[in-house]
Amino acid sequence: MSHRRKILITSALPYANGPIHLGHLVEYIQTDIWARFQKMRGNECYYVCADDAHGTPIMLRAQAEGITPEELIARVSEEHQADFAGFNIQFDHYHSTNSPENKHFASYIYNQLNDKGHISRKTIKQFYDPEKEMFLPDRFIKGTCPKCKAEDQYGDNCEACGATYSPTELIDPKSAVSGATPVEKETDHLFFELSHFEKNAQRLDAPRSPANPNRQQVGRMV
Repeated sequence: MSHRRKILITSALPYANGPIHLGHLVEYIQTDIWARFQKMRGNECYYVCADDAHGTPIMLRAQAEGITPEELIARVSEEHQADFAGFNIQFDHYHSTNSPENKHFASYIYNQLNDKGHISRKTIKQFYDPEKEMFLPDRFIKGTCPKCKAEDQYGDNCEACGATYSPTELIDPKSAVSGATPVEKETDHLFFELSHFEKNAQRLDAPRSPANPNRQQVGRMV
């Protein structure tokens, strides 16, 4: 090859609250094949991935099993990696979003963006479970669809009619965690100001040309 490419690849991170299923494996197998192909061509190629170890479902699953979230994360990680090894999927590096390294770099990136004014803080209203004393993600609220009146629908969309809506539009909303009626409470959320990087994103998505020969393609297998 006249030009040795440097390629970094990842796949959708498997969630650390349950086993790998065949739908997941299709993506990892396809990506592993492509990574091996690039290495055989002489390119410097790295295939990395990790368990997604954060979120309400992990916390609730750990509570239901009577263990800590960290214990659940560790057990599921072993199960995931055993499944990947069983299908001969070879990552150059496999880790966890709960790792010290990820915490360090996530904090570093956030602080850099915040210091330069690319993070904004806004107060929003969100449903809160008064029994569990926790804010509820949309998928942890159920009620009657405000469009078609189908019962037992999620807080963000109706699986019966396909409508999307905000949780506050649900009729007779209930917490999927405790069954309690949630209340609206104000909470501060942080937002990344993506519009500040519009020109950078447009350059990344621009076609390769003599004027831009070194453009790096993002999110495409080529």
